[in-house]
Amino acid sequence: MKILYIDPIFGISGDMMISAFVSAGLPFQEIDDLLKRVPLHLPAITPVAQTQGIIEGIHLNIENSDLHLSIAEMESTIAGLGIEEKIKRDAQGMLDIILKAESKIHGIGREELHLHELSNVDTIIDLLCVAKGMDYFKIDKVYCGPVPCGRGTIKTAHGIIPNPPPVTLEILSGHPIVFYDEPLELTTPTGATIVSHYVKDVKTIPPFIVEKTGYGVGTYKTARPDALRIFIGSIEEPVYDEEVWVIECDLDDMEMEYMGAVADRIRNSGALDVLYFSVSMKKGRPGIRLSVTVSLDLLERVTEIIFNETTTFGMRLKKEGRRVLKREEKNVKTSYGLVRVKYGYDEKGNLLKTHIEFEDVKRIADEKGLPYRMILGAIKAEISTKK
Repeated sequence: MKILYIDPIFGISGDMMISAFVSAGLPFQEIDDLLKRVPLHLPAITPVAQTQGIIEGIHLNIENSDLHLSIAEMESTIAGLGIEEKIKRDAQGMLDIILKAESKIHGIGREELHLHELSNVDTIIDLLCVAKGMDYFKIDKVYCGPVPCGRGTIKTAHGIIPNPPPVTLEILSGHPIVFYDEPLELTTPTGATIVSHYVKDVKTIPPFIVEKTGYGVGTYKTARPDALRIFIGSIEEPVYDEEVWVIECDLDDMEMEYMGAVADRIRNSGALDVLYFSVSMKKGRPGIRLSVTVSLDLLERVTEIIFNETTTFGMRLKKEGRRVLKREEKNVKTSYGLVRVKYGYDEKGNLLKTHIEFEDVKRIADEKGLPYRMILGAIKAEISTKK
């Protein structure tokens, strides 16, 4: 498994991440070729070797640009590029994280958003080039150390705001952070987005063999080196996307008519999978095994529900790796109306499968008094022409 460890010595930003990739061996020509495909007037970018103390790394000199893009322009630019699907999907995925956070902190819908600093063309450059670096090094799994944040206030297009900005904190929700007594924006919203999008496990990185090291150097002059360090290496483990916990317990003294309702309650709490099936218990008694898969953040909540809702006095917990396809749900217009369709993509961005939402098929079939299978088949035929 190919591992990337991000060591944010003094914070993280999009350009510092790109610089670190170049320092680690990503040919700048790869970046240049990618950006030449973008149908916009982009600022000139030059990689420069730079030293801070004993640290030698790469700094990106990026020409100032007044070009700002709407959200629709950003999305259409990414979608229209003739590049690897995985790079486009990662870039769009990071943009979605930014938009979701901005929408939440401003209390408005995505369609009402107007980005300020983040609407600068630098943002789309950062997202595309970071995704390119991940693809170039064939990274399977990303870890990150605690993310540094400064203190005090900073000046933005919104005026004077607390440091770190609310959008940065929202994006980093669930990830370890550390505060330095510096009146500087150590981690930018784009830097936070890179962590949020790629880092799925916040635990300590396991031992791995380091193959490449890179330093992205910033411009702050302080007692600490303004640098982002990355390590690229490998580990002898099967590739998996995330770690989950499996909770199991066996029940032979519970009113079985309640099991369906209990399973629904556990599912509604956010569990990934909930199964129950017949087992033979001691002395030949028939019983039910309840098996629940959850993410770490919901482990305590779900174990509490199981204790409260079932007759068990104990349960077994085990940690497992989980592989999942990249997913996207769209509302697709059909001759029967809007239908929700889930699309599943592999790591290269190839579409592997689709799934039509059962509740939508059921609703349409019930409204028209037609067989479910007939409506499903008709919608499948229409969907296949829209891939």
